[in-house]
Amino acid sequence: MAFANSTIFNSDSPPKFVPFEPVETLRKRFGPDTKVMVAIGGWGDTKGFSEGAKDDASRARYAKNVATMIEDLGIDGVDIDWEYPGGNGGDYIEVPNGRKIDEVELYPLFLQAIREAIGPDKLLSISVPGKSADMIAFTKEQSAKIWPSVDMVNVMSYDLMNRRDKVTNHHTSVVGSLDAIKAYEEIGLDTAKINLGFAYYAKWFMTDPKSNCNEHPLGCGVLALENPDGSDAGTSGTLTF
Repeated sequence: MAFANSTIFNSDSPPKFVPFEPVETLRKRFGPDTKVMVAIGGWGDTKGFSEGAKDDASRARYAKNVATMIEDLGIDGVDIDWEYPGGNGGDYIEVPNGRKIDEVELYPLFLQAIREAIGPDKLLSISVPGKSADMIAFTKEQSAKIWPSVDMVNVMSYDLMNRRDKVTNHHTSVVGSLDAIKAYEEIGLDTAKINLGFAYYAKWFMTDPKSNCNEHPLGCGVLALENPDGSDAGTSGTLTF
């Protein structure tokens, strides 16, 4: 069930997260062994994570509030969809990556605090980037501290091209997905923990008329896809199926 805003867990008296429908109603749609989880965060929602991860006290408070939500809703766990620890998120102009360097080391501690608060019987998953440039926090050293805390790792095998790119590429593909999985294998992730996230949408990007895209459709120059302030330039978009 998505999404709970990342900021609500930073308060000593947090507001209650109300899902789009009661958990009991959702469970009736699926088999008895289906696990119901709440995703926290999502694209563009990083502020609450940055605040919650910053020190021991903030991590303990955040984790306690997550555990309380799990118990109150009667769900089986949570997914931490932080896009992305260390930077390259939707706020990369407002908060440059240089101001998020500490998140690389704070991210494993944040997950450890949540795991401790919810206990071993509840599920903890994370959503992680498939685009190598966004894997800032997933170094070999830090990843060894991340994987023990989580039950599942949801690899986003999409948005492999975004508005910051200068040339065309597949936004999702078999090759790109395999490359993402291999990248996580190389930093010690047990593939048994991986869920592969699929895109149920296509993306389009306007190419530069000066580029020779007919002969070389991949690696072809595109128009500016973002404005200087990071906002959408209107030269790209999505198509849903």
